[in-house]
Amino acid sequence: CKMPYENAVLDDFDLQAGLNSINPKFGDFCIRAAGEVWGLPLVSQKLKALITIAIDVVNQDQVGPGNPYGAHVNMAIKQGSNRDEIEEVLLFTCIYAGFNKAAGAFGTLNELLGPAPATLPEGALDYDISVLEDSGIKEDLAKLDQAFGGLFYRLAAQVWGLPIISIKDKALIAIAIDIAHQEKAAGEIDPFRAHVQIAIKQGATKAEIEEVIKFT
Repeated sequence: CKMPYENAVLDDFDLQAGLNSINPKFGDFCIRAAGEVWGLPLVSQKLKALITIAIDVVNQDQVGPGNPYGAHVNMAIKQGSNRDEIEEVLLFTCIYAGFNKAAGAFGTLNELLGPAPATLPEGALDYDISVLEDSGIKEDLAKLDQAFGGLFYRLAAQVWGLPIISIKDKALIAIAIDIAHQEKAAGEIDPFRAHVQIAIKQGATKAEIEEVIKFT
């Protein structure tokens, strides 16, 4: 099988042909601009592809001619991702982008990769509810409203605790979603700051976080 591309844009001539087929002026500019940020050295091509999928869910960019979601799913697969990883990203976006938005992305994924299994595989939704215990998120959410905070924390802990994608990578994906959503809270709870803190606790460097910001 082919090795993953060193640059998922500049090395993928089929992708470039698809972008140029939309409009050659657009294709040229998109290839040069995207190729530059995909070429940043610290965040892997695979994680960048998963980040773009999450951003597509936020922006609802999975339908219509020239939509990027299908291209980004294909990019993720070419970079070594699999359906389970992509589905875990989509489950993660249920909490941070909305269940209704994620539903459309799951539906389009079935069109791209074939129908999902009819029954849930054993252990598919096993999660470690403890992964957020030291994050301070539970306490912060409780400041807003006890009932809402408890509900949100229970749901968030499930998707953060899913086993395939690391907590560090989930935190970097969450940072990208925050930027796409512009999730800067007006009050004392700032999702972007919380996700940056989780990323740092999980070993992300300032340079890696800055690269994610540049990429978005």
